[in-house]
Amino acid sequence: MRINMTYRNAFATSADFSPTIGADVYAEGPFEGIYRSVLTTDYQTAEFQFQVGAIYWTTRNGEERRYTLDGGRITIDGREVWFEIKAHESYFHDPDVADVLDQAERELARHDIELDRVDGSTLLDEVKLRIIKSIIRHRNVPFGERDVFNARAAIDGHGGIAPFGAVAEALGANRRQAEAMMSAMLIRRAIAFPVDRPVTPDTPVTLFYRPNRRLTRLTD
Repeated sequence: MRINMTYRNAFATSADFSPTIGADVYAEGPFEGIYRSVLTTDYQTAEFQFQVGAIYWTTRNGEERRYTLDGGRITIDGREVWFEIKAHESYFHDPDVADVLDQAERELARHDIELDRVDGSTLLDEVKLRIIKSIIRHRNVPFGERDVFNARAAIDGHGGIAPFGAVAEALGANRRQAEAMMSAMLIRRAIAFPVDRPVTPDTPVTLFYRPNRRLTRLTD
């Protein structure tokens, strides 16, 4: 993993402890910071890391090449997806960028890893960003094993998919406190619910199932 935290960078860098993965996460540039927040609240992502690893290869002309992908994640269905973020989709059409990413994609495929080209402009949806911010501000709200048990019991009692309001009520706290606890539970992947639209009492809440697969650490 590359850690590039200096005062000499011409772009923004940031570091943050992620309770989702229990480790520090480093981001370079504004879009990586935004995507870090997206992945933190994405219940379909089980694990993620930025500057996840470098790929080395030799071209047909004998040229040594090296490229560090922006990050990688594990989905709840067990897929490993490394990603590269650009400010706009048009950057991926640049011949040099396309050539490097096409080669990286082929190398990753040898390890059963997919490559996702992320258009940073699509991350700027104001509504979704407000929702994400409202979730993340509760990241440190405490909850205990009894709270998780009550939430999961409510989900099981509704056949595996429970309305957000019903789970909040099962926590036995006032509405604001219960919603804050559920946000913290989502970030720590104790429960799962979507945040692509405003959270309401009818938002579906499910149990979170963590896949066995972990992020690859390439050494060759």
